[in-house]
Amino acid sequence: MKRILLTLAIAIAAVSAMWALDATGKQGTCNWTFNSTTGVLVISSADDAPSWGGELKIENPNLSPFAGKSEITEVLIEEGVSEIGTGAFMGDLNLKKITFSSTVVMIGFSANNEAEDEMVQMPFYGCTGLETLIFKSSNVPDTDNRIYDRTTEELYGFDPSKVSLYLNDGSIRSFVESGWGVFNIYSLPPVAEGTFGDGFSWKLSGNGKLTVMGKGAMPDLETVNDEPWAEHMENIKELVVAEGITHIGDRSFGLCANMESAYLPASLESIGEYAFGLTNKLTEITCAAISVPTMGEDALPVIDDKTSRYIFVWSYMKDLFLKDADWSKHKISGFGAQTEFLAFTDGVDVEPRSENAIYVTWPQVAGATAYVITLTSEDGWYSYEITISSDGKTTYVKKSLSPAPQYTLDEIIHGFGLEFNGLEPGKNYTVTVVAKDETKALATYTNTILTISTDIEDVATETAAPQKFMRDGHILIRVNNRIYTLQGARK
Repeated sequence: MKRILLTLAIAIAAVSAMWALDATGKQGTCNWTFNSTTGVLVISSADDAPSWGGELKIENPNLSPFAGKSEITEVLIEEGVSEIGTGAFMGDLNLKKITFSSTVVMIGFSANNEAEDEMVQMPFYGCTGLETLIFKSSNVPDTDNRIYDRTTEELYGFDPSKVSLYLNDGSIRSFVESGWGVFNIYSLPPVAEGTFGDGFSWKLSGNGKLTVMGKGAMPDLETVNDEPWAEHMENIKELVVAEGITHIGDRSFGLCANMESAYLPASLESIGEYAFGLTNKLTEITCAAISVPTMGEDALPVIDDKTSRYIFVWSYMKDLFLKDADWSKHKISGFGAQTEFLAFTDGVDVEPRSENAIYVTWPQVAGATAYVITLTSEDGWYSYEITISSDGKTTYVKKSLSPAPQYTLDEIIHGFGLEFNGLEPGKNYTVTVVAKDETKALATYTNTILTISTDIEDVATETAAPQKFMRDGHILIRVNNRIYTLQGARK
């Protein structure tokens, strides 16, 4: 079947090339313009498009006006287009780059509900010259389920491992888990970035995520419009204040009128006056602080009588937040593990579980038949390599030191978890995970972790107040003889 489909795409390309693509036109509820000099095809939403966006409807990929057009070298899908139909660009052998706007929520759907499975294709099926895909949305587009009953070759008609897929910061994991890990995945560069104060930096992703990084207290601003991100204020939808920041400066985010959610770190101790003064769309805040941050005047005012701000805090901190006059004005909810609210780092996550143990998690990668996990100590004294099959079975173990650490393997939602025991306390370890098929590597993830040092003083079993420890940027919290990390509570 896969050879028949690919042969069909090539045949379409040969026949269709006899007719040049018009400079303008309409398909479904989308308009298009084509520049024959540059080879760029631009698709936009038409005036009669539905409220959710323009639909580039394709009943049969063989009849797509763009299929098999050798003159198309790039496709740019503009904001406002929501759906790209099945096989829209099938067999465009010279097509090198496609950019999908943030509004695209469906790809590969047929306008004909009774279309045969063979007629339901990814939009870029058989585009053997494709080099780059860009998705500006952080959400994985829906696809017709019939597409994923096929092999990789039947699905694409080319080798996806030779194509670079660029995504917004923080969305790689969801794309990998949805089958897009067969491409070479990279993060899109920030749309804006800069530095400020003493060692602070910031970056704004294309999906509106503002990340502020640094150590210590952010500088207070004397007036509005002094914000480092002032020119991009209306584009900020999400805020992440990185670990290590202890104070959010006066007026820092007060004019971010479109901000909807924010993450405040465990290290936070105070919020300056008017820091979130006019953020009337900011209705969800995850505050991981392990002491109730103090607030300056109107740092986080109530929005109105009908709209609440929902604050998510550690469960054991909930009562303390409710007793604070500034925080109790809002809806306070507790959580026991941060994993439900934190944006995971893309790829492999590593966390300390005790002085001698770490826990490694990584996503399943579509097409992978094995995962090779390597644990290496900072001094290079030993390394430990394990190969795990896609069904969670250990197939190979190699160690350079005996006795080696012990390990246990978990199969978790959309991935695997591996706990290493018997490590040295207070030492850095590098973990590398390589997802492979029978012939090549599909994805590689790397992370470094510091095991908990033995010089953390013991705490009585029933200690009421939490204690915080900092180890090379890792925040460790001990409550009732449990160690808490940014990934949640571990015994």
